[in-house]
Amino acid sequence: MNLNNIFATLDSQIPIVALEVLAPEEATIIQWLTTQATELLDSPVFFWNLGVSSLEQCLIADDGGLVFKPVPEYKRPLPADPLLYIFEYINNFDGVGVFVLGDVQPFVGKNSPQMSWEILTRVKNLYHRLKPTEKRIIFLGQNIQLHESLVRLIPYFEVPLPSVEQVQEHLDSYLQYLGESATEQEVQFTVALTPEERESLARAALGLTLEEISDFLRLNVKERLSRSGITIDASVTPLVVEYKTRLLSQMGIELGKPATIPFGGLDNLREWLTRRRRLFTQEARSLSLPQPKGVLLAGPPGTGKSHCAKNIANILNLPLLQLDIASMLGSLVGESEGNVRRALKTAEAIAPCVLWVDEIEKALSGQGDSSGVSQRILGNLLTFMSECTAGVFVVATCNDPSALPSELKRKGRFDENFFVDLPSEPERCQILKIHLERFGIAVEDEYLEAIAANTAKFSGAELETLAAEAALLAFDEDRPQQVTLSDLMQCCENITPLAIQDAASVERMQAWSKTARAASSVVAQTPTKSLKTARFRNLN
Repeated sequence: MNLNNIFATLDSQIPIVALEVLAPEEATIIQWLTTQATELLDSPVFFWNLGVSSLEQCLIADDGGLVFKPVPEYKRPLPADPLLYIFEYINNFDGVGVFVLGDVQPFVGKNSPQMSWEILTRVKNLYHRLKPTEKRIIFLGQNIQLHESLVRLIPYFEVPLPSVEQVQEHLDSYLQYLGESATEQEVQFTVALTPEERESLARAALGLTLEEISDFLRLNVKERLSRSGITIDASVTPLVVEYKTRLLSQMGIELGKPATIPFGGLDNLREWLTRRRRLFTQEARSLSLPQPKGVLLAGPPGTGKSHCAKNIANILNLPLLQLDIASMLGSLVGESEGNVRRALKTAEAIAPCVLWVDEIEKALSGQGDSSGVSQRILGNLLTFMSECTAGVFVVATCNDPSALPSELKRKGRFDENFFVDLPSEPERCQILKIHLERFGIAVEDEYLEAIAANTAKFSGAELETLAAEAALLAFDEDRPQQVTLSDLMQCCENITPLAIQDAASVERMQAWSKTARAASSVVAQTPTKSLKTARFRNLN
């Protein structure tokens, strides 16, 4: 539900609500709740969690900051359960009050091992008994998943990540605050940002909370302090990206680096992506055109799916986020799903962007998962893909589509399911040429055609290995960057492709390809050229 409706909800005799907030923003949200409760409900605000020894009243200081003042009347007997006691205290409280209770969701959470039926029952009793009173409760915390018996009683709200406009407004106000602080300390403070540079800085900070942006600015100001003062200019933008990268990596999200090597072949996929590139522009959004949801790339290992995912961000001209679901799996009940939800919300805040989920079948296959975590993560992902309209283009790569849940593979879930097969002969020429050029090696087309004709079962990764081995062989023989056909032949004989080692698995993948769209055009089969033909005999 919309956060702005939280006090309208409390004022309509719904006495308890749940509010999900990222940890860095807790103090900011408590300050906002205190201000709003005073203005809209004419009510004081109190805060409590297990880490606080007493109940505290939230007050706004003269400088606009938040102050916590202990409530002397709150004296918990030592033997009493702290959560049961605060519930009893609220029930007996004489007067008006909004009570913000932090981090109580483990005790009232769905499938939580810490869940207490006694506490759960007390919450239900409080819900009904507080209705006719002017006492209200806000459950505040992260990964809030209420027990089934409370879901229909307690409305759920979520604090969204800030939009680019909110980030810009916060940057302007906080830089002004830092400038005033510097002036008081007789330090020269200069903001040398054009309007375009300010917008670039704001977009670079998307995905961070306002408090994290403030932390970054304070840290940056300390690092830039010199005898000549402090200057905030365009050089701050790449620094906030680095700062954001470190924070997001702790959540299992990596800001992907743009691909520096193009992918060879896959003309059908390339054309499909190029036709949809304009749908992410402001022009398309102004026409209310539907945003592309994403693609599933399936195929044998080594065919370049991951490399292709990085190139998709380049083709669409969008930032790349990599989602590592495996690193988000936590030991606590609900932790894994909460981590995934936060990651998806972060992607939505950074949108438009490409969200790459590598080897998706490992996280969502459900094999050996008796707790249902995989199914709940799948549900979160499917809901996100169907409801997100911000322009998050999901690229899921998969080595074994048979392990994927059927609801993820069905038509309409992704915009298209592409099968990335072993490269055709012309594609093998392209791939070899791309990787040889990486080592500064120029090879005649006849060499490439001959090798491509005799590497029919090689994947893109194996062709990359072939190019690297040939370059190393030439270097070892004091012929740097002078690769011969003989070098390529020798290295080719030392590589046994996966399509031969595990032929059954690759054939099973190719059988599945009939249900998907080919990423490459069908190439007419031609007789395989021999490396010993007269045409190439003198090239050794």
